[in-house]
Amino acid sequence: MNSVFVRIFLYIIILVLGSVGLVSFFSYGKSSDTLIKEVQVNNMLILAQAQKGIDQEINALQSDLMQMALARNLNKVLYLSLEQSYQETELIQDSIAYLSALKSNSNYIADIWYYQKKADIVLGTGGKYQKSLFLSDVCEYAGDMDWDEIFNQSGFRVLGKQSVHHGMFDVPVLVFSESLPFINKKPKGMIVVNLSESLFKKEMANSNDEKIVFDYVIDAAGNVIYTNEQSYPDFEDLRLIREAVGSRSAEMEKPQDTVELSIEGKPFTVQYVKSSVFDWLYISVIPTEYITKSVNQIKEFTMLISVISFFLAVILTYYIVAGLYQPMNKIMNYINIIGSKKSVMRHGKNNNEFTLINGIIDYVYKENQSLQDSFEKNKPMLQDKYIYDIINGQIRKDNFIDSGADVGIVFPFPYYQVIVYEIGDRASMELKKYGKSCKEYVEEMNKIAEDSLGEQCKCYFLEKDGQTIVSVLNAEKSFYELSGINNYLGKIQKYLEESSDAPYTIGVGQSYENIWNCYLSFIDALETLKYKSVRGQNTIIYIDEVNNISNAVILYPIEEEMQLMTVAKSGNQAAVFGILQKVYQDNFKEKNVSPEQVDNLFHALTGTAIRTIFEMRLTSDRIFGMKEDIYNEIDNKKGLEEKETYISYVFEMITRFAEENKHSQQSHVLENIHQYLEENYSEDISLDTVAEVVNLSTSYLSFIFKEISGKNFVDYVNEFRIEKAKILLEETSFNISQIAEKVGYNSANSFSKVFKKYVGISPGQFRKL
Repeated sequence: MNSVFVRIFLYIIILVLGSVGLVSFFSYGKSSDTLIKEVQVNNMLILAQAQKGIDQEINALQSDLMQMALARNLNKVLYLSLEQSYQETELIQDSIAYLSALKSNSNYIADIWYYQKKADIVLGTGGKYQKSLFLSDVCEYAGDMDWDEIFNQSGFRVLGKQSVHHGMFDVPVLVFSESLPFINKKPKGMIVVNLSESLFKKEMANSNDEKIVFDYVIDAAGNVIYTNEQSYPDFEDLRLIREAVGSRSAEMEKPQDTVELSIEGKPFTVQYVKSSVFDWLYISVIPTEYITKSVNQIKEFTMLISVISFFLAVILTYYIVAGLYQPMNKIMNYINIIGSKKSVMRHGKNNNEFTLINGIIDYVYKENQSLQDSFEKNKPMLQDKYIYDIINGQIRKDNFIDSGADVGIVFPFPYYQVIVYEIGDRASMELKKYGKSCKEYVEEMNKIAEDSLGEQCKCYFLEKDGQTIVSVLNAEKSFYELSGINNYLGKIQKYLEESSDAPYTIGVGQSYENIWNCYLSFIDALETLKYKSVRGQNTIIYIDEVNNISNAVILYPIEEEMQLMTVAKSGNQAAVFGILQKVYQDNFKEKNVSPEQVDNLFHALTGTAIRTIFEMRLTSDRIFGMKEDIYNEIDNKKGLEEKETYISYVFEMITRFAEENKHSQQSHVLENIHQYLEENYSEDISLDTVAEVVNLSTSYLSFIFKEISGKNFVDYVNEFRIEKAKILLEETSFNISQIAEKVGYNSANSFSKVFKKYVGISPGQFRKL
């Protein structure tokens, strides 16, 4: 009996010491290098997501401002005089309500206001103001803003970071503007939006309070748009952080990167992501010294706990042995409750210590076998979780590869590559339409991988969602250098084409060394899928192909847009299609383009169509026979051909309507011009003034004037004035100088020259007849 207690005592000592060691192992945590790497990986994901989220919000803002610029009420306000702005109360109130509605529907618009140049007034969400009063008392900007210059600049623009006085506080904002109207190089008005800094705080928030991360957003001119420096007011190395940002921002040319550097002997990690839309830099600076300090503090604390645990273990062991039978009885009671007593007391009446312990061992063995069976049953789910963690950069421990082997996933090679297969359209339940589930695809693709890749490359699949399958490949570097996956992908492509009518796109990321970098390949593969709109469906797209694609600005100058609008309004369908083909040739032929370029160009063409309809004083239901959301329709088109076909349809409908209604429109225009000349022939008259009166652009009126009147504009005006002068010469005693002034000429001499040109004789000779 004593020997039994001695053995049990030794077993317990070993068990306790082992437990202490185990606790120490887990308490010690990660090494400093591992923790730094994990912080970098997680922070890069946060940074990339923030860049995408902020770009989307500002793109949405630009779209909203474009819609506002096309609003009928706001365009009517553009042409009001100051006196008329007091008379048109309902129009002004509707415009103010429109501004207020846009602000209330946005979480990030701090202020929005509308400037009208002709009356020199501002419409804000609180009412109508004189410009000087509004900018000095209502919305006072702390920085220097040359508003006179800004109001003369056209297009959508980012005016930069500013502070606006609100009571006793200065509120930081980012200022944007959109000129009105679109087609005018000299704006008649402008919409200005102050975007709240809360957008940047929300998107760039770092949820882990234990990490010190300094975030910056810098525009193309090097100005800081946003920073979270205020979150660390007592940070002693803030000067070094700013130096790190300033010294590196000019060198940040890649789409994204992580750079380790040392300033004055202190280590920093600088990470950045570039925005392809606004040329902004999203930068994070991590003072890695603080991560190392945290790890060392954990280490010291862990060692102290280990020493204390050891001495407590020795003391507690005595009491554990002394009360050995009491916990044994409790164990038996627990086993009895769950109905397994017989499996423990298998020797019946031989109720001694060895029987008890052996019975417990048998019981534990059976329970372990049950757990093993359960593990095998859940193994596919664990494998999916493992692959999911890899591609999302959620690798949290050094023995991650070993834990993969536990679930049946072995990575014996150093290089990793991710391929994403998007099968079916992105509409919900699309695969069911084609009668095939993602699981069936995975099973067959796995067989193809085993046959094609063999032992030289490991390949594991993950069904990510109803339309997306992800595979992780693991091989030697030589395998990728020899394009080892081409044969495999060819067979996959053949299988997809033969087995289903579902459209597909395969995105291939770059291969990276080390499992920690596998998530970068996944990001590459997702990036390639964006180019489906350019390359079309049923294609394989490699990241190397799209990395070389230029992000140049689209070639669609304002002169070409005005020409397109002019010929569309004239009903010249052949000329319209000729201009569209030239636009496509300039942007798409013999050059690679990005999805952003494609979207930007077709959004620009859509804007041209909407402005053409607006200038014709029409609505979409008049043109198309129903309410047509052209922006929404163009975004729903999948590829270049679909987008080109839809834009051609839109302009075809516009030109057809213009051609069918040309005569009545032209008669109406000529009547308005004649009426204006009748009332103003003694004043200075220009084509710009007349175009504004008849609500047409100057270029379009110049284009169609001879067609609708049979004369050019100068001849038409001169002949009108000469006819008025003839009446005055016949019916009044005014001298030549007085008549010249009354019919709009600066001098008698110039009047006489024009009169003789059109009549053949001088005004004096005409009077004598």
